[in-house]
Amino acid sequence: MAESGRTKVSRNKKDIISELPGNIHENILGFLPIQDAVRTSILSTTWRHSWKRIPHLIFEDEFLNRMMDKLIQDCDFKIKAFKLVSVINNILLLHNGPIASFSLTIPTDECDSRIIHDYIDQWIPLLARKNIKQLSLEDWMLGEFTAPHFSSLGLTHLRLVSFWFSYTSASGGFTYLTNIELIDVAMSKQCIFDCPVLEKLTLVVCTGLSHTNFHAPNLKCLHQMCDEISLAGFENLGLENLTEFSCGLLYCLAELEPSETSNLVKVLCSLHKIEKIYIAAEFIQYLAGGGSPKKLPKPLHYLKTLNISDINLVDLDVISCLLCLIRSAPNLCNLNISAEIWTEFLVYEDCLKDYRVEDFDDFTMDQLEIVTFGYFKGCRAELELVKFLLAHAPVLKTVFIHRIKAVKKDVSLMIAEEMLQYTRASSRAQIRYLEQPVVDIYTRIAAHGMGLASCNIGYQTGVNKSHKP
Repeated sequence: MAESGRTKVSRNKKDIISELPGNIHENILGFLPIQDAVRTSILSTTWRHSWKRIPHLIFEDEFLNRMMDKLIQDCDFKIKAFKLVSVINNILLLHNGPIASFSLTIPTDECDSRIIHDYIDQWIPLLARKNIKQLSLEDWMLGEFTAPHFSSLGLTHLRLVSFWFSYTSASGGFTYLTNIELIDVAMSKQCIFDCPVLEKLTLVVCTGLSHTNFHAPNLKCLHQMCDEISLAGFENLGLENLTEFSCGLLYCLAELEPSETSNLVKVLCSLHKIEKIYIAAEFIQYLAGGGSPKKLPKPLHYLKTLNISDINLVDLDVISCLLCLIRSAPNLCNLNISAEIWTEFLVYEDCLKDYRVEDFDDFTMDQLEIVTFGYFKGCRAELELVKFLLAHAPVLKTVFIHRIKAVKKDVSLMIAEEMLQYTRASSRAQIRYLEQPVVDIYTRIAAHGMGLASCNIGYQTGVNKSHKP
């Protein structure tokens, strides 16, 4: 019987993907969840062993959700834990290539995490032989569990979430690290870790740990969210090479003793090469302590991006601190100011109705192009800031404004009409209104610190959909 034309065409087609080199197969499989990557072994003899050489082993949310769905009938937490580690054990033992990264999230609310922690210590020697470079371990249930001994690993990237950090400075393991992320990590004994090539350090609500515990002469990026802070941490500790700095402070600073000299000067005057600054929560109030000069003694010539979140724009000291930062950054390109998030549905009485920003005829921001206001209420200080920026930014393109929902339509219209009357140094400058606030790194860091989101620190540029007033 003659074959149909469709069958002939089907037989003549080539399996282009299967004919690709093996390393391409591995890269393709690297984009799949680990279970799906393993399943490709049944496709053909060409694919049978490809999954065993994928460089990234990710045992996180999707993997865990599938595992827990399969084990839903097992109510014993110990049985669930043993079955989970059994699957991971099999994958590790069958894997016959180098492992660039290993990532594990421990489902502490669904199985016995103590069993998993015991196996982690057994996996470390195997990962060392596989020449692992990136290690990420998440627990989210800080208890008696200590971080595994990774001194035998030549790691370049370490990420720990909710562990007890039991190392001393003699433990090793930091020689090759370029990126360290510690979230909800605790350490009881103070010690200094030598990190000769460390470039990025992230610390989110860590107990007994701060950037002062790391001797990192090449540090470029420092991100931290903490519940307390000391100025001693910013004085003469090798932060002069920082290009990106972010800090958020969780607790109210009302009970702190007043500073005799400007905290803003103490903290920022040593950051000579800084290009991006992100300030969140109570840290702006902390910087305002001791008063703020009109400008910093040493201008921040390299500063391009300034992002200040959760700012109280009815506090004169805080406003003066903000203006000092703006005036001290002659090459600023992007400015993002976000008021306190808790006021989203609240309009309180403006106690600064007669406030005016002190103007300087010889002051200009020659590089400023984008300004964003989040949770805009239309208080006098906000309007004065908009007026000040429009008058001194000759290349300004857009001022984005996200208004809180509590502002009534008639009030919004009055505010919009007033801003249209402001003098503009740039003929291209326009005001656009946002339905949603811009999500920035500070919103994310604040969420980590308050336990509202998993850690995925990054900076999102761009703005959301806009609409006319």
